[in-house]
Amino acid sequence: MNTYLYHLEFPVGAHFGRQGIGLEETGETVPSDSLVSGIVNAFALMGEAEEVLHELGGASPPFVLSSLFPFGPGADNGEKPLYAVPRPLSSPPVKDPRLLQRAGKDLKKTRYLQPRDVLRWLDGKPLSAKDLEAIQERTRGLARPWDGESQDGWSATTLRPRVALDRASQGSTIWWCGVVHFRRGAGLYGLVRFRDDTWRARLETALRLLGDMGLGGERTYGLGTFRFGGFLPLKDVWGELGRPQEVGRFVLLSRYVPAVTELARLRETLTAWDMEESRGFVVSGRHALTLKRKRVRCLTEGSVATEPLAGRLVDVTPEHGPALGLPHRVYRSGLGFWFP
Repeated sequence: MNTYLYHLEFPVGAHFGRQGIGLEETGETVPSDSLVSGIVNAFALMGEAEEVLHELGGASPPFVLSSLFPFGPGADNGEKPLYAVPRPLSSPPVKDPRLLQRAGKDLKKTRYLQPRDVLRWLDGKPLSAKDLEAIQERTRGLARPWDGESQDGWSATTLRPRVALDRASQGSTIWWCGVVHFRRGAGLYGLVRFRDDTWRARLETALRLLGDMGLGGERTYGLGTFRFGGFLPLKDVWGELGRPQEVGRFVLLSRYVPAVTELARLRETLTAWDMEESRGFVVSGRHALTLKRKRVRCLTEGSVATEPLAGRLVDVTPEHGPALGLPHRVYRSGLGFWFP
């Protein structure tokens, strides 16, 4: 299997909704199930959605996508971008357990690591106090907030005003929508692993179309449109880190729902994990419908396992969807993308 990295740049900003009430909050990442849904909608406009879903739902999906994470320039990194990888939820191996007592709170606050530090975290070789300090120092350069003017930081969140009109009285109510803006040279990156390289050109076409359609919310106002930079071999971007590694643990870089055949192995395979509920409205092609899809609980990015687990697609079609005019089934991706 060949692994590639790609960059997405959002020139006008984006709104990546979070669970809860209101649109004021916006995330800086896109989970893999949302990304796959957007790509399938792009394939639907090309008349290829049924084939794509059939292949992704099979025993050997032709490609598996990670979630989207931030990338941006480093203060001392020249033109070479830095990549933020979710911190593994497991504790790092240390020479002295007292190190975790002293540094535990700071480590828990750390959201991202550089790729090389993720491998150090997973390879099982004990880390010294100096190693942990070096890792924490490198994390300070990742996904930094940007004030919109300086050359420091990657992204900034602003609130954009909106007005709602009452249908009966025409009374107005102001509300706010959160928008994330990325500075020049920053954006989101993703990883894709191909079992069948003949799908690479087709996925490139779908991503370019999705770039025109937009990703996330508030697409009516132009948010979420992006420039797709093409697929780059991971070994050309991350060097030796992009090649197969001999490690005893793997970190999850996507949402994951276990396949039926994997359920019995979860207890002995997972060493650290967290879960999140995926829910929302059905989107078909370019149209959002007033139908809520079924909820599904997924393992989240950063979960750690002793072997890579495949996962599956989940049917989240609303109970009475066909009777309410929904012409197709609705699926959510729980295919696991594990690193390394």
